[in-house]
Amino acid sequence: MNAVEHDVPVVAALDFPPLMTWEDVVQDEREDRLGFARRATLAVLTQSGEQLIAGFAGGNRKGLEGAMKAVALFQAHLREMERLAGMAERRLLRVGEVVDAAD
Repeated sequence: MNAVEHDVPVVAALDFPPLMTWEDVVQDEREDRLGFARRATLAVLTQSGEQLIAGFAGGNRKGLEGAMKAVALFQAHLREMERLAGMAERRLLRVGEVVDAAD
């Protein structure tokens, strides 16, 4: 197998252009709050502590509070989904009992 050499310096190769503008992020939050909360939760989990501190420092307390609200929204959604999944599981168990009794 041949090694592949890159002509682009490592620093330049890591300088990706942004995929979204801040307006895109705000619009995404308005249009799909739950999806935004899920993505924000996962984004927080992929960043180092240093990156999070740098991102929310410098007077960005509002951003930190917004991220905290998004994560709390996603957590509440997961709790509701867990409750509903439990109800669905119990219903299916009952259906299984009825089907078994009919056989």
